[in-house]
Amino acid sequence: MRTRMRITSSGRRRLTMAMAATVFAFGAIALSRAHQANADQPRDGRIPLPDIAGSRIPIDTTELTGFLAFTEGAMLANGTRELFAELRVEGRDGSGATRRRPVALAVVLDTSGSMYGDKIEQARRSVLALAEQMHPEDQLAVITYDTAARVVQPLAPVGQVRETLRGRVAAIQSGGGTNIPAGLELGALALSDAPPDLVHRLVLVSDGLDGSGRDLAQLGAEIGQRANAGTTTSSLGVGTDYDERWLTSVADSGRGNYAFLATGGELAGFLSRELEQASTTVADRTSLDLGLPSGWRVAEVYGGSWSGSGVPLGSIFAGERRRVTLRIEAVAGGVGEEPGVGVDLRYRGAREGTDRNLHLGRLSVSVVGDEAQVVASRDVALHAEAVAQRVDHAQAQAIEAWRQGRVEEATQLARDNRERLQQWRAEAPEAAPMLDARITAVNDDLDNFDRPAHSAAGRAHGLRANADRRSRSEAF
Repeated sequence: MRTRMRITSSGRRRLTMAMAATVFAFGAIALSRAHQANADQPRDGRIPLPDIAGSRIPIDTTELTGFLAFTEGAMLANGTRELFAELRVEGRDGSGATRRRPVALAVVLDTSGSMYGDKIEQARRSVLALAEQMHPEDQLAVITYDTAARVVQPLAPVGQVRETLRGRVAAIQSGGGTNIPAGLELGALALSDAPPDLVHRLVLVSDGLDGSGRDLAQLGAEIGQRANAGTTTSSLGVGTDYDERWLTSVADSGRGNYAFLATGGELAGFLSRELEQASTTVADRTSLDLGLPSGWRVAEVYGGSWSGSGVPLGSIFAGERRRVTLRIEAVAGGVGEEPGVGVDLRYRGAREGTDRNLHLGRLSVSVVGDEAQVVASRDVALHAEAVAQRVDHAQAQAIEAWRQGRVEEATQLARDNRERLQQWRAEAPEAAPMLDARITAVNDDLDNFDRPAHSAAGRAHGLRANADRRSRSEAF
């Protein structure tokens, strides 16, 4: 593990450097053994990996690569301590895991009255452009919803409906209210007829506020169940009047993408990326399961969600880079103890359709009696990135305070966030590009806090800033 430290005096410098050298030496031995043991195993994931222990555990299979790590290898004894765990996963590209897979794609399109004019025209063009990019064996369904939902194109192989689809799409009109759950349910029903060997994906497009009265938490649970069964749900907000809370919840529950588009003209590019990602999926139903010690709990998750027993990741496509940061509240015992988290990785390999169920090892942390030992055990760059994830979460709260008219509170929160990022930039120059991007984003927010949040420009800034922040939190 990498070790760097903040030094405040010459005496502390000598003490901390000595401790850091010791931790680095033991860490290097542990990592060397872990990588060597992992290298001796087949990389197809058919048998369990060796029982690796340490503050960093590699992920290395035919389909996936990455690691799970504590940002600090030690914590203070006798108390509840904060630990950050960083999960990095990348879908292998060009390793034999990738081959284009046929896709079953349902486009669920808002056709309420607010879509009238250029938006609905752009939506029609985007759906037809999507169909042109799809392979004949891919399957497409088109669902529209306003006050009610209806099937424009039943799920069918694109090669069989390419000609008739144009007339069906041309007949789409706008009018009525916005019943998002009805559209989602009809889209999911369409995908239920898709063959199991196809990649299942649903894309929700909305430009307004849901008027169904349905409970969002209950709807999210239903979408999550479908994601666990292999159907990814992404969401796209068009314009500045849609319900951000609804669409981000849909994407989070569905393990999919979320984006803000200022105009309908950007819809075609989003649908094209959804198709490309789905067709190069290397792992389906991916989940990292964690066995936490008694008294430990996951307090917050950035860039993902917590199921109560693990981190569900859903589908991962070739070249995709996913990051999830866990903030854990851990009960520390006495000095010398080494509590650990059991780590298991589950997914279905997309190429062969084979289920993988791998025990990756035990993620452990040493309990120590001196704060200097904690500092010496820290991977400063990784810890800085975890802190930045937490700051991003706090900055989203600043945006919300600004939207609610609490401008002074929002400004102070943003300034505190900027100060924390600047402090870590000084301590972790390796992470400077990432931290600089976040500092720039906070400064941009501060500049926009001078304008009314409910103006057209204010609404656009809030939606775009949170969408960009979400994208940063999921990638590395």
